Amino acid sequence: MAERDDFLYEAFGRLVALHRKRIQGLTQAKLGDAVGLSRTSITNIEKGRQHVSLHQLFGLARALKISPHSLLPAPANVNEASWLAEKMPPGTDPEVLSWAASLVVKDGK
Repeated sequence: MAERDDFLYEAFGRLVALHRKRIQGLTQAKLGDAVGLSRTSITNIEKGRQHVSLHQLFGLARALKISPHSLLPAPANVNEASWLAEKMPPGTDPEVLSWAASLVVKDGK
């Protein structure tokens, strides 16, 4: 897998984990049951080691009660801070925005 692909799957996995833990409060096992995957598969997805098919993307989004778009990392050529700023409430503290960007961006890529 190319380095760029690694980044995309790792960023996707971080978004899945963020929504699963902080927003929905689900365990990996419960999320796996909801989408027909094992807990190990969810672990591998969250670590960026397992590729996800289109139907799995939609299944994960449905189980997490979010749009599939919410699980997709920002394109590398778009300023991630701007992309995240659109998702955050107006007036969000810049430190919170920076923290959120750190969940999506790895090593400035």
